[in-house]
Amino acid sequence: MNKHSIFAILFAGMAAFCSCESDRDSNPVLQQPTEFLLNTPELSDNVFDLKQSSFIELTCTQPNYGFTAAVSYSVELSLQSDFKSSTVLPTQYTSAKMNIDASEFAVATTSLLVEAGKTDVDFPLEATIYIRLIAQLEGNIGKTTSNSIEINANLDYSLPPVELPKKMYFIGDFCEWNWDKAFEMIPVNGADGVFWRLIYLPGNSGFKFNSATSWNGNDIGFDKITVNDNQKAEIKNADGNIGITKGGWYLCVIKTEAVGTEIKYTLDINEPAVYLFGPAIGNLWEAKDTNKFTVPEKADDFFVSPAFTADIPTTTDTGVRACVVIGGYDWWKSEFIIINEKLEYRGNGGDQDRIGCKAGQKLYINFTAGTGKIE
Repeated sequence: MNKHSIFAILFAGMAAFCSCESDRDSNPVLQQPTEFLLNTPELSDNVFDLKQSSFIELTCTQPNYGFTAAVSYSVELSLQSDFKSSTVLPTQYTSAKMNIDASEFAVATTSLLVEAGKTDVDFPLEATIYIRLIAQLEGNIGKTTSNSIEINANLDYSLPPVELPKKMYFIGDFCEWNWDKAFEMIPVNGADGVFWRLIYLPGNSGFKFNSATSWNGNDIGFDKITVNDNQKAEIKNADGNIGITKGGWYLCVIKTEAVGTEIKYTLDINEPAVYLFGPAIGNLWEAKDTNKFTVPEKADDFFVSPAFTADIPTTTDTGVRACVVIGGYDWWKSEFIIINEKLEYRGNGGDQDRIGCKAGQKLYINFTAGTGKIE
């Protein structure tokens, strides 16, 4: 064999060897880790005081994926050693030594304790917390869980106050379940989380509530609300919706209350009673049969007031005033009036503009269309 052939064979062998080495380096084989150890932190008194600490230091051994990899760690907490109910902290870490924010830890622990039946009056308290780490590579690859450790923590109630809804919308068969046609409920003036609406509900129909005009998962159906059926409308569960058997006009009042981390909803189904108040009806300032509107039989008809008893100038400070009455609140907190043939609710606003009238005239209000007139 001549020397040129020998050199060619040697060169080919070296190229093949380098190619194999390159393939192994650029195409590593992923191994599922078999050992991933979370270390128990050293504590002087065996209790973490989350009220005084700024962080909790955790360390672990990096999972062996068979090659050097950028690992992401999440912290999972539970009140149970089997982690049957647990929560994962929002912050992720890229180092096997991590400082866990004490306030984030306290909020998550408080949530677990509230789910287990604790209330804000039970705090401060000491609780046993089980911790484990979840490791994974980018793209949720190679997800693996460490052993769990147990610590005791001292903490205050750490959840922010629940914010009551600022708006409430009424949707159902009456508007073909179309959010564009849903009715916005009226806030009771100065009463956080209390809303009302006069509405005609067809018989054997259903409805729901939500604080937004969308199916965002926060809609309130039959299983999420307590109903006080004061008008014997025969409220029932209609496939998860709030079902009503007897159709007609109703004054619907929604009351919300923050209880722990949840909002409790109560619906009162009341008489659709509308009243005139003030000088236009003989200076009557309380709800009586003599100042009550007649109730129409159909959704698109007018509520009609008693005849006005006096001429009231348009410029007078009191003018024509009308309202519904909601138990526990002054009448003016749920008043409204017709201005330029449009129904204007006071809601959370100040005194409304006034309108005058002539003795013998009446106030007509169409609550479905939001219109009205004096004649």
